[in-house]
Amino acid sequence: MEKTLNYLREIFGVNIRTEYGKFYNAFPMYMTERYKFHFLKLPTEDTSYVLVKPLEKQDININQIKKQIKQIYSHSKSVPIFVFESLRLSQRNILVRNQIPFIQPDNQIYIPNIMINLSQKEIVAKEYAEEFSIAAQVTYIYLLLNDIKETNAPRLSMEIPYSKITLNRALTELVSRELLYTEGNATRKIYKTIEKDEMWEKGKKFLFNPVEKVFYANYDLDHRELFISGETALSRLGTMLNDSTIGFFATTSEKIKSLDENCLVNKYDIVSDNYLVIEQFRYNPGFLSKTNYIDIISLYAQLKDSDDERIQIALEELLGDLYD
Repeated sequence: MEKTLNYLREIFGVNIRTEYGKFYNAFPMYMTERYKFHFLKLPTEDTSYVLVKPLEKQDININQIKKQIKQIYSHSKSVPIFVFESLRLSQRNILVRNQIPFIQPDNQIYIPNIMINLSQKEIVAKEYAEEFSIAAQVTYIYLLLNDIKETNAPRLSMEIPYSKITLNRALTELVSRELLYTEGNATRKIYKTIEKDEMWEKGKKFLFNPVEKVFYANYDLDHRELFISGETALSRLGTMLNDSTIGFFATTSEKIKSLDENCLVNKYDIVSDNYLVIEQFRYNPGFLSKTNYIDIISLYAQLKDSDDERIQIALEELLGDLYD
C-alpha cells in the first residue's frame, strides 16, 4: 500500500493519518485472503476510510463490488476506497457512474465530494513474471547490500554497468512489485526504498537462481579470478562444516570462453571427489561483490531451494548480517 499512500500524500499533504490498532482483526479470514486493507483518515474529514486492494487481479463486476462495499462497511464502519493498479477507460467510467471510490496510484483518483482527478489516457499495468528480470535482481541486490535509501537511473548507471534505459525498467519493475516508491515527476523523479527488512522479506520470493550453466574442471584450472560460490562459500565463511574437496566457483559467460579447455572435464568422466564446479552466472557477480566471494543475496538465491538442512541453517546465519 506504500505506493498508494505516497500518492495520497502528494495530493493531500503529509497529514494523512493511518489507523491500525483500532481495526486489528476487523475483517474475517475469507476477506483478508482476497484483499489487503489499510485504514486512514483524510485531512479535514471526520469520515473513516479503508483502502481495499485485491491481492489478485480481478474483473470489475459492479454488482459484486457493491456487495463487497456493504460487507466491508458492516465490519469496519469505514468507507471503502478500492485500489487498482490497472484500469481500462470503460472500467473507470463504470466505477464513476456508480459513484464507487477508487484510486489508481500515480494516475487518477475518484472519491466523491472529496477529490476527483481522472486521467483521460488508458494505463494498463505491466504484468511481470514470478521472478525478477535480470536487471531488476541486480538492482534489488545492489540497493539492499549498500543500504541505499533513494536513487535514480543516472546514479545507478555509475555503479552498475547497465544502460540508463535498462535501469529505468528495473526500477519501474521494483516499484510495481512494491519494493520501491517514487517521489517527483519526469527528470526529477526519485526512487525510494521501503524499510530494509520489509524490502528483503517482500523481495526474496522473486529471486531466481543466477546459475545459468555448469561446467566441471580439475584442480589444475587457474581459478584465482573466479568468485567463490555455493557450498564452498558457506564453508569458507565459517558457517558450515564441510570436508568436501569439491570447489564451487562462479563467473560470467565471457570468462568461461577464456578458460583452459584442457582442464575442463565431462561430468560423466569424473572419477575423483576432487574437482571444480564452475557456474556460469546470468549476471556478472563482480557488479555486487567487493571480495572474491559472491554476494550473500546471490548466494541465497543460488541455494535457497536446497533440501540440505545444514545449508538452510548456514544461510540464515549469514543473512543475519543483512539486518545489522
